[in-house]
Amino acid sequence: MNRISGLPRMLAVAIIGALSITALAQSNPYDKFRNREYSNKGYLSEADELKLAEQVHQELLKQFRLVEDRSLNNYINSLGQRIARRSQRPNLPWRFYVVDDKSINAFATLGGRVYVHTGLLAATRSEAQLASVLGHEIGHIVGRHGLENVKRSQKYGTLAGIATVAGAILGGQTGAGIGELAGNMIAGGYLMKHSRDAEREADFLGLYNLRDAGYNTGGMVEMFEILQRVSQSSPNALGSILASHPPASERAANTRREISEHLRGSDQRGERDSSEFERVKPSAPASSKPPRKVRPRN
Repeated sequence: MNRISGLPRMLAVAIIGALSITALAQSNPYDKFRNREYSNKGYLSEADELKLAEQVHQELLKQFRLVEDRSLNNYINSLGQRIARRSQRPNLPWRFYVVDDKSINAFATLGGRVYVHTGLLAATRSEAQLASVLGHEIGHIVGRHGLENVKRSQKYGTLAGIATVAGAILGGQTGAGIGELAGNMIAGGYLMKHSRDAEREADFLGLYNLRDAGYNTGGMVEMFEILQRVSQSSPNALGSILASHPPASERAANTRREISEHLRGSDQRGERDSSEFERVKPSAPASSKPPRKVRPRN
């Protein structure tokens, strides 16, 4: 009798559990990022972040070759500034660079520094698609994901000396000391290797950056569809950073859902393309030559 009488309760628990799992599976993955507030509290101060960003940039110049095409650089900077002004860190001294590399890749470091490979430029088919990539990278800087990586490396002791970075900067140290630290962060992959949740957050922030800058949000979905096709047909074409992101199919689905639930109609309006995009895009080289040091045009 007790065994039989216990069945309804067990069945109810099983049903509730199944419903909870179903509800969880159906929840919007971007809900956890909604209404989140961002600041440098708990990280480096913004002034120190900017100083470290410059040191990181100088180290990157030893590894990458920046494109010298003035027209292309002006275009990318203008496009990036337009999006960054509508982000949650509009007052940073944003700088956007084009890296002469045929891999499909883009990344952000700290303090408003964003880098786009010529291979990614070549893969885009509209300005809205390119703007979605910049919006995503801006999202990383708004979300302090690079600073979080620095902090995490310090916490787990995976980067010797990183605990002293703030004191070193505040003490006015420059050159070899902080330069070596910046180089170690890059070489160890600590700075740009974000968690998958951080990538989703950057997608979320990037989508709203795209919308607020006046672009058609469908451009982000289209960009993920391009990345999905590339990952299936030519996976080696993806740079190491993009290759570690969540699957492009998941990112496209997340973006479609956010548009449907919170930005309805935004994929039917806004800018898709421009004559400037069509004009400069063919001039973007996809060189495989070894890198050489080039001073960027600021």
